[in-house]
Amino acid sequence: MLTVPKAAPYLVLIVLLCWLLNYHSRDTSTSSFSSNSQINLDQYKYHRGKTELINTTALFDQGNVEPSDLIAFQVTWLTSDRLGRLVSLAEKRRAPMSVAYYVPPNDKLASRDLILLDKLYHTHPALSQNVDIHLVTSPHLLQLNTWRTVARTFASTDWILLWDADFEACTDYQKGLERFLVETRSRGWANKLEQGTAALVIAPFQWTDPVVERTRDLCPVDRDELITMYRNLSMDAFETNTPILSHATEYDRWIGVGETDFYEVTEYELGYEAYPLMRKDAEVWFDQRFAGYGYERSALTAQMYLSGMDLYILPGEYGVHQEHSAAAVINTHDDIAAAKVPWMTFKMDLCHTLGEVLAERRVLHLPLGERLVSTCKAMSIPPIDRDISGQLEYSRRALY
Repeated sequence: MLTVPKAAPYLVLIVLLCWLLNYHSRDTSTSSFSSNSQINLDQYKYHRGKTELINTTALFDQGNVEPSDLIAFQVTWLTSDRLGRLVSLAEKRRAPMSVAYYVPPNDKLASRDLILLDKLYHTHPALSQNVDIHLVTSPHLLQLNTWRTVARTFASTDWILLWDADFEACTDYQKGLERFLVETRSRGWANKLEQGTAALVIAPFQWTDPVVERTRDLCPVDRDELITMYRNLSMDAFETNTPILSHATEYDRWIGVGETDFYEVTEYELGYEAYPLMRKDAEVWFDQRFAGYGYERSALTAQMYLSGMDLYILPGEYGVHQEHSAAAVINTHDDIAAAKVPWMTFKMDLCHTLGEVLAERRVLHLPLGERLVSTCKAMSIPPIDRDISGQLEYSRRALY
């Protein structure tokens, strides 16, 4: 059963909308918005317990398209300044998307952003055909992991791909998932993936010269061209200047193997960022204490790997990052730093909570717990050492 974590206290409003409509079935003449209109959000507000919500079903149509259960939903978030990327991703038709769209808690700004979204839906059929939009709002900005939680929770199939709108999915990872399930069945990897105890990783790349990037298509023609560009240094691993974020993908190995030579992450470092494709009901969630940019994806990858999930690289699939300016909202508020959880605090919490979970299952002292034990002991923090030692002792006790 899918267990959804409690919403963070700062999340004031989560509003759900499902749009998977055929564009031609819409009557655009009845749209609620016009360029001169402004929405008074108060008339749509209601309360459930202490949570304030907005009922926007009067503003947008809803669809009832049910994709195949094997289809992986792209899970991402957006602010209004990145809507152009959403259109681009939707028009690629790689897969349906579940998107948390941030609406400012200000009537005038909310009206502006909803009107813009409405116009795009009526001028770009791919949005209504491929994208589920979930409106979120909060007095605090860039609650990225909270927004991802919303998008993941309401994805309509059993599989999700954690993605960022600033990346182009250059290959058909849907076929990559299908190939993996067929070709690794005999090794047991496919079974782990289906059980939610493993995830697939898509390698992200970036252009080394922004000038060249702007003069051609963002994606290479094919994998062979990508390999050539990687070798002549036109393209590189994403965030290559911070090796810990990408080292575990082993890009040189990725370049050297065939498209179906899947391999396991074995050089994990705490801080590694993965773009995982996995079961929606896997027992790892986005840590909602992270706000703004930095470590929010690393936190998820750490939970996955240290809890015992295996990570498998898909050499036939890749994405390319598009250069962009930081989200406009990040430059207008100074409350992001105050909302962040320190990375060291997260690591200590992870050692305690995961250690407790694995000890309760009596597996912390077994191979499944080796990753967590070695990583936490390597931190050389006396309270963590004592904590892990006590949990190991508890884990070894026989069950009667």
